[in-house]
Amino acid sequence: MHKNDSDKGKIITITVNTALDLYIEIEGLAHNDNIVAQSNTEFACGKGVNVARGVASLSIAVTCLGFVGQQSLPTFEALDSEFIQTDFTAVEGKTRTNITLFDRTDNRETHIRTKGYTVNAEDCRHLKDKLAALLTPNDIVVLSGSLPPGMAPDWYAEMIELCRGKRATALLDSSGNAMNNGLAAKPYLIKPNQQELEQIVGAPLKNEAEIVSAARGLVEQGIHWIYVSRGAQGVVVVGRRVAMAANIVDTPSRILTHIGCGDAMVAGLAVATRNGESLENTVKTSIACGVANLYSREPGKFEQKLQQEMMSKIAIRSL
Repeated sequence: MHKNDSDKGKIITITVNTALDLYIEIEGLAHNDNIVAQSNTEFACGKGVNVARGVASLSIAVTCLGFVGQQSLPTFEALDSEFIQTDFTAVEGKTRTNITLFDRTDNRETHIRTKGYTVNAEDCRHLKDKLAALLTPNDIVVLSGSLPPGMAPDWYAEMIELCRGKRATALLDSSGNAMNNGLAAKPYLIKPNQQELEQIVGAPLKNEAEIVSAARGLVEQGIHWIYVSRGAQGVVVVGRRVAMAANIVDTPSRILTHIGCGDAMVAGLAVATRNGESLENTVKTSIACGVANLYSREPGKFEQKLQQEMMSKIAIRSL
């Protein structure tokens, strides 16, 4: 059952470490050679920005907050559209660049990451104040990605507490210290991949049973839902009284890129949570969003029609 429209809150994404994603296609990578790119595209990105694209792909309004290097602000403001509203905070320094080289010869991707801006305490206070002024009860706030240099390691925890005080729901998708510190504030939902969950619990997880056991430990600490993404093996979902595995069957073979698929999945979780969907529909919506993004070059974006088609191809089993 859906909530009444009047009870539905806003969806807000926060991306404190935005990026410019440059995707370059080449024919063969050789040493000491000049290579002419077959094509190149650049997108304003960062995990929360990608989530916002996914939310917009489902024809739902979303507001993007976060930091952007001053000179890149026009590029990120250009994201404004029918469903996306941006209100980024410009900071000194450059927005980092993520470069993906796709070699058509061996169908291989190489990723290159550059460093970006550093933020200060005033920048962080300004962003917190902006979120506080925007928040209303029932809002869904998605906190995504790494923290930039200069940001306190417990900043996500502070934002989760802010959301709780405003009766908004916080979803966290991060890793490393940013994730570990955020967990202390007990977000409603987290979406680690298997490797990130292993980092959280400090041990390898060899099978579904070990994944469920590790996730249940986090649920016992006060986190309502854990969605563990496992690539082609699907997703393990653990809550207070349920554990299940879900995966898609019969997927098309032509895949453009894996970049942004996890963020598209988070977009599906945000929309389904906002709409008060059943657990089954929430799982199917999120996975279908992630799979649909495999066939889009733009991170997080996908065709809603394809996403709907994928919904019927998802198998769910109890664990």
